[in-house]
Amino acid sequence: MDEKHKRIDLTGKRCVLVTAALAEALASVPSGETVEAFSDDPVAHILVRRWCKDTGNDLVIAEKQNSGWRLLIRKGRTN
Repeated sequence: MDEKHKRIDLTGKRCVLVTAALAEALASVPSGETVEAFSDDPVAHILVRRWCKDTGNDLVIAEKQNSGWRLLIRKGRTN
């Protein structure tokens, strides 16, 4: 992808700490922009998909990479 993203490393964070860190990162970008994250939580893709649905954000990519997940989240208009 050519677009620039804010990137965060969620390595070592589990459950609610993953979504809390994403919420903080998304708060710092305008609506429509993306945050790219890497998480080694084995269920991060499930947690983040549900969290996005609940918060009006969009999980654009959930891709298994090595020992974790690459996640790309687009900030919704309602945040």
